[in-house]
Amino acid sequence: MSKSVSLRYKVLIILLITVMTVCSVVVSLLLYQAAQQERQLNQALLSRDVTRYHQISSLLSERLTVWVESLKFVNETSIDTQSELVGALQRSADFLSLQWDVNNVWVVNGQQEVIYRQGEILPDAIRPMVSDTLRETRPVYGLHCRNLCMQVSSIPILTHSQTASVVVMSTSVQELLALLSETTQAELAMVKEIPNALSQQNRYVLNSILTEPQEQFMSEVLRAIPAGANKQKLLTAGVEVNVSNNAYLVTFVPLYSDLPNGYYLLFVHDIDARKHAYRTQNATIFLGGFGLVTAFLLSMFLLLRRYAYKLSVLSNMLPLLAQQRFSEFKAAQENSFTRNSWLSDELDTLGETAIELAQRLETLDQQATANTAKLEKMAMFDSLTGLPNRSMMMFQIHKQLAAMQRQQSGMALLFIDLDNFKKVNDSHGHHFGDEVVKLASVRLSGVIRENDNIARFGGDEFVVIVTDLDHEEQVSAVAEKLISQFVEPMHIGEHTFYISISIGIAYTENAKSSTLELMRHADTAMYEAKLSHGSAYCFFRASMNQKIINQVELEAAARVALQKQQFFLVLQPQIELATQRLTGFEALLRWRHPERGMVPPGDFLPLLENSAMMPEIDFWVLEHAIGLLAKLNERGYKGIKMAINLSAAQFANSALKPYLTQLIEQYQVRPKDIELELTETVLVADIERAIDVIHEVRALGCSIAVDDFGTGYSSLSYLRMIPSDVIKIDRSFIAGMLENDSDRNIVQSTISMVHNMAFEVVSEGIEQAEQMAELVAMGCRFGQGYFISKPIDEDQLYTVIDARVHDGYWQIE
Repeated sequence: MSKSVSLRYKVLIILLITVMTVCSVVVSLLLYQAAQQERQLNQALLSRDVTRYHQISSLLSERLTVWVESLKFVNETSIDTQSELVGALQRSADFLSLQWDVNNVWVVNGQQEVIYRQGEILPDAIRPMVSDTLRETRPVYGLHCRNLCMQVSSIPILTHSQTASVVVMSTSVQELLALLSETTQAELAMVKEIPNALSQQNRYVLNSILTEPQEQFMSEVLRAIPAGANKQKLLTAGVEVNVSNNAYLVTFVPLYSDLPNGYYLLFVHDIDARKHAYRTQNATIFLGGFGLVTAFLLSMFLLLRRYAYKLSVLSNMLPLLAQQRFSEFKAAQENSFTRNSWLSDELDTLGETAIELAQRLETLDQQATANTAKLEKMAMFDSLTGLPNRSMMMFQIHKQLAAMQRQQSGMALLFIDLDNFKKVNDSHGHHFGDEVVKLASVRLSGVIRENDNIARFGGDEFVVIVTDLDHEEQVSAVAEKLISQFVEPMHIGEHTFYISISIGIAYTENAKSSTLELMRHADTAMYEAKLSHGSAYCFFRASMNQKIINQVELEAAARVALQKQQFFLVLQPQIELATQRLTGFEALLRWRHPERGMVPPGDFLPLLENSAMMPEIDFWVLEHAIGLLAKLNERGYKGIKMAINLSAAQFANSALKPYLTQLIEQYQVRPKDIELELTETVLVADIERAIDVIHEVRALGCSIAVDDFGTGYSSLSYLRMIPSDVIKIDRSFIAGMLENDSDRNIVQSTISMVHNMAFEVVSEGIEQAEQMAELVAMGCRFGQGYFISKPIDEDQLYTVIDARVHDGYWQIE
């Protein structure tokens, strides 16, 4: 019996709900459809207004263009010079004024000088139109608004003597307004937007010559525009207003979009009859739907009173369950729900089930309480370093931001990343990487204040919160202390690592700053600091966001450049200075972009150096340079050395040796003719790994050159440790050696000591004959620079060397 009663309730409830839902949906759809039709009609009016405005404006401007272009053909005398052009315009002045309401005429020559003026002085705002006309040799149209607006046509004309001139005419907009009013059946006026210093809403004033009734009506329309109606809505959808108990649609069409204060055409359409019909229709739909819904709601109320009572009892009892008062909930449930064999339903079953649920929840609650403390500790601290982890740090940042509102002080977020950490993991394994992270956490923790916080954010990243700051400069001292902790190398077992850090800083005094926003700003600044190649810190600036976007775009463009062969090599000759014998070339990467043209290496190489693209580009340079070496050998230039630069990422790449071996076998070149150039910074970042890679490369027969010597760590002790063959003295010392005794002594000492260590010396950046002679006197054997030769495009290489190399000797121009 209870099942049949329950089924009866179910059927009635489902039927009533279905009917009520259908009524509500139908009413809503009808109202929505009516609203959509209204919006579509308004949008159609706006689109028609914009279309008619542009059509009529173009027609009025183009008729002047046609008249000017036909002037030199229909005139009684030929127009060979600018003077004759001016004369023709003077004769036509009355016609233009009376026929087409032309109130100003100017003639501008090719040097943008006004050679004829009829009317006021040419406004400066129109001169860019003249420049565009001369540059593009086409008519340019626009509007110029000052006190009143006028249409401006800038039309190029070429006299029979091939002299370019520009005829600029301005006409009143009254004819435009009259034609628009006639074709759109709307009231028209020009308005000017004036910024309102007291609020964010700008105000609009009339800028047309109107009759007194028209001006009064238009002023009432402008005042009736709602305060919340922004300019965008007026331009794209229009705004409905009520003036003198009549409904109107108000739309704006921009006249002159590039001024700080815009000028617009104001269209006012009478839509009162349509609005009245729309309101009548909506009222009918709404009242009909409301009557149906009310009837069904009354039926539902009468039917479900019993259910409402039981639900009310449950709503009073269930909070006891939420408050973990399980025994009280069970007693209340048993007293309130009595089983009736004839009227029992699902709510009675729900009450009994809730009792069983309370018993199970009580057991689970006891178990959860026991495990919560254990889980909190595991969730908030890093197992490797013992420092707070990412979750705890996010909580601390949020907490400090909340405290700032009371303390009225600043805080800084320092995002710290270990430089070259990936090379440690790749070359020595993750066990050594973990030891480096632990040692780094000890060094960082040792210099921060007790009231500051440090956490391991993940991997080789740490975050420090510095609080109670008065100004941004205080953070610089903290960053410098942190960086100084990594001046000394790390000793782990028998291995020595030179690890530096890069720090990104986000400083704020705004308690409403977002935690995620601060983290993102500090992370962005950290990547900016990494561009300094380690041991640097950088404050976040808003311009960095654009720089990151540029870097992503550049990396994507570089990938396309590699696929479409936009990269190419230039080769700078290296010679024996005393005899001018050609000894080799240094291969340098260049990028010829189809739109930007030549992209300077300083613009793309530093940005790509730490990207995922750099190893791929390095492989391309390596293969391309060795391929050029093979072609030089085929043309008879044997014994020529090819010097190739390697990036830090390529130097740590385990695929370097196998790939180099493959290229040597593929192109059949001598390994001793291949010289790989590495900077000091790359070498000393992980000196033990560097030595291992150098031994592998030299075992193939290739030579190693230390590039830019003197600009990095500049320690001769490194040279004794590194099994290199060539030392290249940086161009900065060569440039100043003739004027600066200090630079000259450095060059002299470097050449002498490097020779004593059995290395060869190559001087870079030789730009004067005197520099070359001085280097020969100092005993430097080899050199390169613009005085000897600028880098040669690979496509022109053979043409240049055939012309400038005689019997193996380079001819200096």
